[in-house]
Amino acid sequence: MQKLTMGLLAATMALAAAGIVHAHEHGKNLPPGPIHDRHELMEGIGKNAKVIGDSMKTDDFAAIASAAKQIQADAAKVLPLFPKGSTNPNSRAKDEIWTEWGKFESTSKDLETKAGALAAAAESSGDVDTAAKAMFATCKSCHDQFRKPEEKE
Repeated sequence: MQKLTMGLLAATMALAAAGIVHAHEHGKNLPPGPIHDRHELMEGIGKNAKVIGDSMKTDDFAAIASAAKQIQADAAKVLPLFPKGSTNPNSRAKDEIWTEWGKFESTSKDLETKAGALAAAAESSGDVDTAAKAMFATCKSCHDQFRKPEEKE
């Protein structure tokens, strides 16, 4: 079971890493202000998610806890970076963010909670696998609902 979990996490992290490289280039085309700022914040969350995925392979619980705490802190900053009307053709934010604000708000707060639970599990040598899967599932859920697919080049 742990090998399956690790395999799924490795695949998720590989996709996230590929997205981070593209996202960095994509972010250069965004206007200053909340659209650019949220892109940078999300890019940082992605980098910390990659740290977690990589650290899961080596059971580096200190690195997992540190990265999860940073995701928890960053997740608390997400909502103010999505003021109504902050859209741009170069942004991958879907209109559903604003038309389904309650759901977006709940998912964002869920990420904060799940990242905190992952940090706590890593600090106490608890069930890190389950906590990581729960956090990554929240990331995926939000991306599926509220982020446009990446354009193929």
